[in-house]
Amino acid sequence: MRIGKVAKTVVAGLFAAVTVAYSAVSDDVYTSTEVINTVLAVLTALGVWAVPNSEQSEPRQR
Repeated sequence: MRIGKVAKTVVAGLFAAVTVAYSAVSDDVYTSTEVINTVLAVLTALGVWAVPNSEQSEPRQR
């Protein structure tokens, strides 16, 4: 498997993981705002996965 096919999903997943980790360790309380931010981060990563990567265009010759 080529990393190019899943690169944007990996980046989005890592960003979601960092968001969740930051929310979890910033204080000892997991508030409703942090829950909403976590859900939005996960949904964003899933949205990135759902949209396929575009094909690389052929270079034009002049």
